[in-house]
Amino acid sequence: MTDLNAADLVIHPGQGEKTASDMAMIVRSGRLGNHFSIMEGEVRPGELLAFHTHANEDQHMYIIEGELHFEVGGADGIRFTAGPGAHVLKPRGSSHGFWNLGKTTARYVETSTESGFEHFVDGREEGLASMVGQATEALGMSFETQRALEVMKEFSLTGLAGANLPPPHELLADPGFRSMIKNDPVIREFFVHLGGVKLKEAIGGLF
Repeated sequence: MTDLNAADLVIHPGQGEKTASDMAMIVRSGRLGNHFSIMEGEVRPGELLAFHTHANEDQHMYIIEGELHFEVGGADGIRFTAGPGAHVLKPRGSSHGFWNLGKTTARYVETSTESGFEHFVDGREEGLASMVGQATEALGMSFETQRALEVMKEFSLTGLAGANLPPPHELLADPGFRSMIKNDPVIREFFVHLGGVKLKEAIGGLF
C-alpha cells in the first residue's frame, strides 16, 4: 500500500511552478530523492540559449515542438539539429548552447541531475547578475560569453533565451548588472550587441 495519490504523481499542463526565468519548474529534485529535477523551457525564434558548462550536472532534453540547433564542445566541437521527439544529452563538463532559426517557438523538457541547476534558475529572482554570480561561485557553472557573441553574430540572432531579460532600463537599474558589464569587457560587448539588435529592430519598424 502507498500513501501517494494521483495528485502526487501526475503534473498536468500548466501546473508547473513559475520562476523568474523562462523555465517552469515541473518537479524539484527533493521530490525525487535529490537525484534529478524536471523543468520545461522554450526558445523563441531568433533566440540563443547562451553557451555554458556544468561541472556538476548531467542534463537531458526532450524536444516537444520546434527545432533547435546545438553546439556541444565549443567552436571545434559538434553541431547538430534536433526536432520534435528527439532526446539530446548534455554531459557535465561539455560546453553547450542552442538556438532557434525557425519561425515558431521551440519547447522542451529538461532533466538535470542533483539540485544545482534548480538553484541557478531560482537565482534569477534576485536579478540577472545574482543569477550568473552565484552560478560561477557556488554551482560550478561557467559561461562562454565570447562564443555566445560569435554565434549570435554568425546567425543574426536577436534575443537571449532562458534568462527572461527585462527591458534595458531595468537591467541598468541593477547595481550588480552595472558592475558586471563594467568589469567584464566581453559581457559588456555581448549586451551592447544585443541592445543594438533590438534598436535596429525598433528603428526598422518605423519605415
